[in-house]
Amino acid sequence: MKYAYFLSILILFSASAIAQTKPKPVKPKPVPIDLTRFVLVDGGSFSMGSATGVEAHEKPEHPVSVKSFYLAKYEVTFDDYDRYCDSNKLAKPADADWGRGKRPAILVSWLDAVNYCNWLSKQEKLQPCYIVNGADAQWLDTANGYRLATEAEWEYAARGGGKESKTIYAGAEKPDDVAWYNTNSEKKTHPVGEKKANELGLYDMNGNVWEWVWDYYDGSYYQHSPAENPAGPSSGQYRVMRGGAWYNNASYCTVTSRQDNPSGFKQNSVGFRIARNK
Repeated sequence: MKYAYFLSILILFSASAIAQTKPKPVKPKPVPIDLTRFVLVDGGSFSMGSATGVEAHEKPEHPVSVKSFYLAKYEVTFDDYDRYCDSNKLAKPADADWGRGKRPAILVSWLDAVNYCNWLSKQEKLQPCYIVNGADAQWLDTANGYRLATEAEWEYAARGGGKESKTIYAGAEKPDDVAWYNTNSEKKTHPVGEKKANELGLYDMNGNVWEWVWDYYDGSYYQHSPAENPAGPSSGQYRVMRGGAWYNNASYCTVTSRQDNPSGFKQNSVGFRIARNK
């Protein structure tokens, strides 16, 4: 009995020692970011969604809070994306004969956008945010690399963050001030940054191209969304796009407009914008 008692004590002591020496996960240290290309979006609360949106999945309005993060001033351009393709010996997406350069990269899927984020993170010696598995990916939300914004982050930033102006377009009452859409686009994309920026200094948040965000799509998600830092459903068949595009009418180029498509979907009206944790 005494032997069994002392053996139990020894096992408990050893287990305690192992637990104390087991390394804890280390969150990467913050790394400086180029503020000529990115905007700091200070965290805060807002009313997400719309009571009057053109589609049911924009409803209902619901309270949401997000943490601070960085968001790119511009959509990823062909200049940006072509460097990625050259570096990885990938075929470059077509430009619909509209030109490349500073126009937003088009014909890129959600999965293409995720892989671009990982590549750029490695180029700048940051921890990649995604573990890619086939047509899906796992998000390492403490990584310090580049990523797609969540749907809530995107809308909060489009609305101007803490400087929210309550307009249905990103920083303007009239769509022509901030968006390329079916009335003024001449049926094509335009170089980024030619329209007015919103209150945070973000360009083309409406129109030009739909922008992929991280979230899986669920048409009823707003009815049960968490109030703190929502990142969409845990699974799904489709991913969310935000902001409208050059071919849409103005009612689809608002801060609440949302659409969905499979992660491999590509179209000449779809691109993306990148983000980073603060």
